[in-house]
Amino acid sequence: MYLRHSRVRKIGRTHTYWRLVRSVRRNGKVVQETVAQLGELDAQGRAKAKALARQIMGRGEQPELFEQAGPTGAVTVELGRIRLERGRAFGDVWLAWRLWRALRLEVLCEELLGAGREGVPWWKVVAVLALSRRCGWRGAG
Repeated sequence: MYLRHSRVRKIGRTHTYWRLVRSVRRNGKVVQETVAQLGELDAQGRAKAKALARQIMGRGEQPELFEQAGPTGAVTVELGRIRLERGRAFGDVWLAWRLWRALRLEVLCEELLGAGREGVPWWKVVAVLALSRRCGWRGAG
C-alpha cells in the first residue's frame, strides 16, 4: 500500500487530497484500488497514514527512492533463515543482460546515439527499455 495524492484547484487555491491505495491484479492486469480517502494531510498526517499502511500490510516500510542507504558496516547473517523469493523473475533479466553485454550492444548504441549532456548515457536507457520489454515487465501506469 502507498499514498497517492491528487491536486484540485478551487476558487483560486490548490488543494492536495490524499488516499491510501493498493495494487491488485485483476484479469492479468495490475490496477490501483483505493482503500481509504484521507483528505488533506500535513506532514504528520502523511506519516501516520504510512504507519497505518504498514500496520495493515504487516510489513516494514518500503524505502523511498532517494532515501539514504542502510547501515554500511558488517552485519551478522543467519544462513538458516535466508530464503530466495521470486527467483524465476530474476533469471530472465540476468540472461537478457548477459546477452546484451555479450553482443556488445552498448557499444553499438554509443556509436549510433553519441554522447550528450545527459546524466544517464543513452545506451543505458535503451538497455533498460529493451530488456524490460523483452522480459515482459509492465509499468505501474
